[in-house]
Parts: sequence; structure tokens; C-alpha cells
Amino acid sequence: MDSRELCLLWAARETGIIETVMFDAGTVEEIAEQTGVTERAARITLEAMVEMGFLERLGDEYEATNRALGLFAKTDVRSIGSVPHRMDCLARWFELPETMRTGSPPETPDDWTTNFMGAMATVDETSVRSCVTEAVHEHPNAERVLDVGGGPGVFAKEFARRGFEVTLVDQPEVIDIDRRFLEHEPIELLSGDVTDALPTGFDIAFCSRVAHSLGPDENRKLLENVFGALESGGVAVFTDQIRGRSEGAALMGAHMLAQTENGDTYSANQFEDWFTDAGFVDFETRDIPGTNQQAIVGRRPRN
Repeated sequence: MDSRELCLLWAARETGIIETVMFDAGTVEEIAEQTGVTERAARITLEAMVEMGFLERLGDEYEATNRALGLFAKTDVRSIGSVPHRMDCLARWFELPETMRTGSPPETPDDWTTNFMGAMATVDETSVRSCVTEAVHEHPNAERVLDVGGGPGVFAKEFARRGFEVTLVDQPEVIDIDRRFLEHEPIELLSGDVTDALPTGFDIAFCSRVAHSLGPDENRKLLENVFGALESGGVAVFTDQIRGRSEGAALMGAHMLAQTENGDTYSANQFEDWFTDAGFVDFETRDIPGTNQQAIVGRRPRN
């Protein structure tokens, strides 16, 4: 989806066109009247959404296709897809000048967490397997895995599929969503702030794409908590884009400026400092095959 398509969908959402065509009106005239846009705007927007595959035209009326379900249906994050979250992020990019002045992004909309989870659930299976394989390679004899900030559980499910005992910890609102569609998975779900505390007794602490959403002080605290969560000889494996090594990492930092209070992307030296200060040894970074991410690895010394 290019920027024009995303902007058009965002405008259609903001003017109420998407909600109206999904639940109420079907013709150009009816949609224009109910939303307050011009008939020209309604016609052009609806035809573009047909071309994009979100709507179909039946005579003079427009109806949603299956592709459009994620634009308004929020019950199952697996059916939402990435587009709603991308629209949420776009809105924050539009507010970036003000964020640059104040240091704080806008308030999050009501569906922010649900849309975010829908986007995170779309990680392709090849990337998931590559990241999990990297973690398992670091500790082949591991039994217990802690998925730190695991979101919709795509990585946790892959660890469980490989026979590991898995615990996923994330914010309470995330865990509430997880309980609805991970209830039949052999994964323990715990709610909490990963920068406050973590459960203990794990062989692998896996943390995918969380560090860039946090500031330096928060990452230091996260690494301290991860260290405490591991058994003697345990391994921490973070996956993220390393600034100066991963293409697009600096632009991801700009994205975090628009989206978060403190987030950024970080260099290997910064990660090494945080790992070392937390007590880890044998720090390494490696490219993860088939992705634009790196594995950032540290070990808790054996007693």
C-alpha cells in the first residue's frame, strides 16, 4: 500500500465514510449526506476503495469486502491486519511538528492497542521462525522461555510449538486481548510493565522489537529486569534494528519520535553498555537471516 492509498483510507476513516458504508448507507448520495462530504469526494473515495479491494459495487450501492473487515471489526486481532495501525501511525506523523515542539505525541485513540496487536500479528512466519531459531541456537538445552513484551504471541506460539515451556508478559490491556485468542495455546500469560518487574526462573528471555519503543533509561531498567528473570547461565536475546547496521534504522527512530514518548533506535555500543551494566557477559550482535533485524545477545554468568 503506497502513501496515497493510506492517506485516502485515513481520510475516509476520519470523515466517517468507512463506518457509514460498512453499517448504514450504500449509494454515493446517501454516504455524502450522512458524512457531510461532497458527492464528488464520496464518489472518488468509494471508487478508489473499490480499486483497492476494500469495497465492491453492486449497482448503485457499495458494500464491504472481506479485506475491509479489519477496518472496523476488532473482535479478533488476527483478522485486523496492519492497515488500521498504519492509519493510526499516519495520524501521529501529521502531528509530528507539534510533537517536536512539545516532546509528547498525541493521546492514543480508543482502538490503538487493538490495532497495534492486529499489525503485530501479521509478522511473516519466515521472520518468526528465523528469530526463534536464533534464540534457540543460543541455548540449545533451554526448557523455559520468557517472551518479554510478546504482544499477540506470534513468537511465543513458535517457541511452544518447538516444545518449550513459555510465559508471555506484557501490559494488562495486551494480555486481556491475548486471553481471548491464546486460551487454547500452552502459553502462560502474565500482565505487567516489563520495566517494573519480571517473573524469574527462565533459561531464555526473548524480547522482539521492544527496545526501540523505549528510552535509554527504560532500556537499562528492562535489561536489569531481564537479568533477574534468568537462571544462572541463561541467555537474553533481543531482536531489533541496530542503528548504523540495519537499513532504515535511523528512519525507524524518526517513526518512534512520532509515535512514542521516549522511543528511538540504538547502536550496538549502546546495547552493549546496557547489557554490560545489567551484568551480562559474552555480548554479541548478529544479523538474523531473512530479516532486516539483528539479534542482540548476552548471557547471565554461571554461579
